[in-house]
Amino acid sequence: MKKALLPLLIASLVPAAAFADVTVYGKANVALQSTDKNVGGSYTEVVSNASRIGLKGSESVNDDLKVIYQFEYQTKVDDGSNANNYTCAANSTSVTTTPAATTKTTTTCTATGGQTFSQRNIYVGLKGTGGTAMIGMFDTPFKVAQEKVDLFNDYIGDIQAVLQGETRAKNIVQYSTPAFNDITVNVAYVNSEKDAVDVDDGYSASIVYSTKAVYLALANDSNVTNASGAVAHKTDTDILRAVGRFNVGPVVLGAMWETYDNGVIDEDGYMVSAQWNVNDKWALKIQNASSDMVQLGTEQTSIGVDYKLSKATKVFGYYTVVEDERLNATTKLVDNAARADDKYLAVGLELNF
Repeated sequence: MKKALLPLLIASLVPAAAFADVTVYGKANVALQSTDKNVGGSYTEVVSNASRIGLKGSESVNDDLKVIYQFEYQTKVDDGSNANNYTCAANSTSVTTTPAATTKTTTTCTATGGQTFSQRNIYVGLKGTGGTAMIGMFDTPFKVAQEKVDLFNDYIGDIQAVLQGETRAKNIVQYSTPAFNDITVNVAYVNSEKDAVDVDDGYSASIVYSTKAVYLALANDSNVTNASGAVAHKTDTDILRAVGRFNVGPVVLGAMWETYDNGVIDEDGYMVSAQWNVNDKWALKIQNASSDMVQLGTEQTSIGVDYKLSKATKVFGYYTVVEDERLNATTKLVDNAARADDKYLAVGLELNF
């Protein structure tokens, strides 16, 4: 099934022999969501939660070495557009000052649609007995260190709204050691491709101990992202993350602690989660995260339920509450200050292929 669609399409253009081991995979995740925002009102919407399609595979060089590759793209099941195109216009307004009037110019950009697909993890590399080396654009070792303790990853309750470091880096080169006593070390270099003030190359690393019952990881990012997450490679940005996952019978407990310092913001944050696999069909989930890294006073709480229709398909529901001090981000925080208090309730369907 997985090898049927894309290889046949590609084979019509190039020799099929060039693709000795190729897999087509993907995920369609779409939900009907009721959104109630402190600023923005209440409405319902159809949302696509990181739906994607990808192509990955390998080509053997010899018995000990093979070339690996992956090309993964995100698409929107709800409206078919990733809104990557923008139209920008400059607006000038007169501002009366003393002693003279001045003109203030602002630029407003509006999404005008976009491509059907946007790039996700894309790389080519070598894998052998000495480890794995990859080059391209993909999740940093720091981000990958979260494993699956973020139970609401890709939903509105994703920890990226609370904690820093959820970075898919461009121009990244990574080496991962072979597993030794269930321990793996990952080291990555992120090239800024710039010679500018306050911009430097980045580094990301993790050490991971992984078994079925226990997962432990310690990761560090240096100069990979700044406070807003919009500008990469800012000098003097440092993040440290510790992750733990423990399987206790049908219950999976997860925790994450993080400290972030970019020279201006120096904050800690955490996330805790728990999943109860009631049986082979039902799973109940709860998660809480809090920090001042992304927005002041952010706290995010989610509860959810999954029901498996089959091995590849599930129906899910979630309720997420996000509170933060965004309404007071430019003022000194005071007791009983107005807070953003946004609520999201959704039910959806996920198909993995």
